[in-house]
Amino acid sequence: MTNAVRDVIVHYHIFKNAGTTVDAILHANFPGSNGAIEGEYPWDTLTSQDLLNFILDNPRLDVVSSHQARLPVPMHPGLRVHPIVFLRHPIDRVESVYKFERRQAPDSLSPSVRIAQNTDLRGFVEWGLSDAGTAVFRNFQTIHLAGRQRDMRSARATSADHLVAAARLSELPFVGLVDSFEESVSALQRKLRPAFPAIALPAETALNRSEGRADRLSVRIERIATELGDSLFDDLLSQNGFDLDLYRQATFLSADRNGRDVR
Repeated sequence: MTNAVRDVIVHYHIFKNAGTTVDAILHANFPGSNGAIEGEYPWDTLTSQDLLNFILDNPRLDVVSSHQARLPVPMHPGLRVHPIVFLRHPIDRVESVYKFERRQAPDSLSPSVRIAQNTDLRGFVEWGLSDAGTAVFRNFQTIHLAGRQRDMRSARATSADHLVAAARLSELPFVGLVDSFEESVSALQRKLRPAFPAIALPAETALNRSEGRADRLSVRIERIATELGDSLFDDLLSQNGFDLDLYRQATFLSADRNGRDVR
């Protein structure tokens, strides 16, 4: 007689990609059986094996969330892992990172907090694109999905990382978009319901959302471009070229799976 396969949801919580809201929705559905795993420092990463060990060591968990766990999805004969990944337009994400870091405790270990709290968005982006900047908004989503580099203070995406990230993105059974959050949550519910029949995922109001944030992505991007100026904005686009490609790929993947027209 074979043992039943255990279903586990893993939320790969990419920083500033609506992850707090996703976690809140999952927590409401699994209030006593969700957990989180992170490394010792904000810039650490966890391997697929680290994540697998945590899942196996906590057999009562239905949901695991992590900022630092990296793909590939753990494989085990007794597990069926359901990954959740949300992507975001990288330029929109930059401003969200800036506003988030400004709200953190001044004694945070994250080097970007001190910079954000002592300068404007333009100064923060200039620092982020300098040699001193971390990976937080230099193709960060590519670095996250590729999972090759281990220290987010010094990580820099390569063409090889981009190819790995794109391949992994295409293999994921679900990819959500921050800019189509309600639609993405509905698609996620349909994807998870065969394994979790009682699941109900309301598209709740986003948590950690910045006050005064424009609803339309194009308006937000245009305002950021104006604030940064042409030269710095173009540099920011260049430094996030891989992430822009992944965002476009995720948009088409989401449209194809949900029957939308993205032309």
